[in-house]
Amino acid sequence: SPLRRTFKSKVLAHYPQNIEWNPFDQDAVNMLCMPKGLSFRTQTDNKDPQFHSFIITREDGSRTYGFVLTFYEEVTSKQICTAMQTLYQMHNAEHYSSVYASSSCSMDSLASSLDEGDTTSLLKLQRYNSYDISRDTLYVSKSICLITPLPFMQACKKFLIQLYKAVTSQQPPPLPLESYIHNILYEVPLPPPGRSLKFYGVYEPVICQRPGPSELPLSDYPLREAFELLGLENLVQVFTCVLLEMQILLYSQDYQRLMTVAEGITTLLFPFQWQHVYVPILPASLLHFLDAPVPYLMGLQSKEGTDRSKLELPQEANLCFVDIDNHFIELPEEFPQFPNKVDFIQELSEVLVQFGIPPEGSLHCSESTSKLKNMVLKDLVNDKKNGNVCTNNISMYELLKGNETIARLQALAKRTGVAVEKMDLSASLGEKDKDLKLHCEEAELRDYQLNVQLREVFANRFTQMFADYEAFVIQTAQDMESWLTNREQMQNFDKVKRTIVFLLWLLVALLLILTFLNFLFFCAYAYPYIIDFVNLF
Repeated sequence: SPLRRTFKSKVLAHYPQNIEWNPFDQDAVNMLCMPKGLSFRTQTDNKDPQFHSFIITREDGSRTYGFVLTFYEEVTSKQICTAMQTLYQMHNAEHYSSVYASSSCSMDSLASSLDEGDTTSLLKLQRYNSYDISRDTLYVSKSICLITPLPFMQACKKFLIQLYKAVTSQQPPPLPLESYIHNILYEVPLPPPGRSLKFYGVYEPVICQRPGPSELPLSDYPLREAFELLGLENLVQVFTCVLLEMQILLYSQDYQRLMTVAEGITTLLFPFQWQHVYVPILPASLLHFLDAPVPYLMGLQSKEGTDRSKLELPQEANLCFVDIDNHFIELPEEFPQFPNKVDFIQELSEVLVQFGIPPEGSLHCSESTSKLKNMVLKDLVNDKKNGNVCTNNISMYELLKGNETIARLQALAKRTGVAVEKMDLSASLGEKDKDLKLHCEEAELRDYQLNVQLREVFANRFTQMFADYEAFVIQTAQDMESWLTNREQMQNFDKVKRTIVFLLWLLVALLLILTFLNFLFFCAYAYPYIIDFVNLF
């Protein structure tokens, strides 16, 4: 149906207009803010704002990070509403003409077997998948995005959410919205290495911290979510594929999940870096990138209800397919195991258990559970804070006096002789609000601590793997005869350990890159002499 289709999007405005050291890539930002294009909704659809991030890699290898909050706003243009109505009329006419003849008999028998409740449900389903300009309200997706040279994901997310709340709130913000946008664009600098920075959003301050030169590089994506989504065993397997420079395809309905897993795995590579194709969110218009015969790490959004068997992918024999939503991975053929994998997983499990995270992972992150628990309370507090509830005329008692539990408590108090004229719940709700903020801050701090401990475990594992590298290096000799003799010594090769297969694959991957670079250098140097030699004949 037209409401389930996507339409071409475009950048409406961007600020500042031009920066010499960081030019604005309009096409890339447009594709990655809305990878599948513009979408429409009605009042019956879910219109909750969605946050996701993306990354743009330039030709010189430099990266730019984008952080997007997508929401839906009401369509006020009568022309667009009329066009949507026309699309639905054309869709319905085409659909019914092709289906009516073959299904009229079966539909009649089905309708006769339905009771009144089933008929009502069927009508609601048809109503949900339709649009009527006279009784429906049309909404269109819109995105606000921050482009930064460093991945300060948490800070950008907090600022965008506060900005969105200020736009949708009936109560005006303390200052004009342009003031907050101008402040973050022109007055908030990047924090220097090893320092923290505090700036003010619309309602609350925002803090971001940049590690120093002697610390682990900046990583603001919580590794907790990556381990919860994949599980420890699966994540180590995917990590091994990345080390061996295979083709890795991430698959999920959620854009932010794709980015979280991709950034989490590449973060754990330190001190190494992923040097090949890196597209955590692959736009629909660039699906041909999957045909590339080179190592890549890409993310593809799945459609709801899509079967994995119907997904046609090239070169599946050398592909690591990661289904994030279903907690499932497919490994390439002849896949070597990570050295000392059992000990490595045991070490990681101890860290995860220490932070209360199950090593087997979880399909449902804890963030959703806590969000549901505090939804009602948070909405009440925000409505009062934003001015949607007038505190002068309507108290919290008057808002909750229709609650059955409150009524029973009042009746019990009166029977025991306690005079209850008004129940002041403002202080209690204020304490709940403070407790909620404190809980969020503590959770963010624990995620940061977990990130550091997990990254230290991975870095320490690399240290153990390559600690004895000198035993595998043939030392130089003073004469040719000694060198030829020493290079054939068996002590230079570890043929006993099974992990030699993994180390060999890793070495081959590094040597292929070096060989290719040497070949390019040779071609550039020898090309004029080859042409002269050919001309002689």
